[in-house]
Amino acid sequence: MDQYIARQPILDIYQRLYAYELLYRGADHYTLDKVSGNKATTSLLSSAFLTQGIAQISDNKPCFINFTEDLIVKRIPASFPTTKLVIEILENVQVTDEVLASCRFLKEKGYQIALDDFVYDRKLEPLLELTDIVKIDVRLTPLNTIHRTLNFLHTHRVKLLAEKVETLYEFELANKLGFKYFQGYYFSKPEKIQIKEVNAAKINL
Repeated sequence: MDQYIARQPILDIYQRLYAYELLYRGADHYTLDKVSGNKATTSLLSSAFLTQGIAQISDNKPCFINFTEDLIVKRIPASFPTTKLVIEILENVQVTDEVLASCRFLKEKGYQIALDDFVYDRKLEPLLELTDIVKIDVRLTPLNTIHRTLNFLHTHRVKLLAEKVETLYEFELANKLGFKYFQGYYFSKPEKIQIKEVNAAKINL
């Protein structure tokens, strides 16, 4: 069965390609809101790495891929190359001891960790110590909230990624605020890619 994924470029301050975010799109007859986060990510991983080939899909750039709490605790990212994968932790992941232990393990293995749709909370401090990139929605987040968030983050060694950038003004503003990476419709909408579904035997192998 044919499956679909999408990729959206992530650019640096010079608008050069830094990475892609890969997104699950399923098959034509799927309704995405009925697909669990675990299913979406595991299908995306198997399709991208075991069929088309991640190098071809990503032009040999790193790929940001969303991971649920369950997949992080199970350390699923450790099955894939550190140079090809950026672990994007969803905003609904709870910062439990298990999650922190898994993130610490993955960090020590050489993986980059990104926090998606970041909203500062003191409970996130232990996770921020292990984080490389923080993604902030510059369209939905009020400017004064962004300023407060950047003040909270200035003591952490993280790079800032502005997502949902849709205008030149938003790009220039984020650049002035110190964001290093940018993603959004201003640069490119997600590009849909058709790939073959992996059969169960190959996944198990």
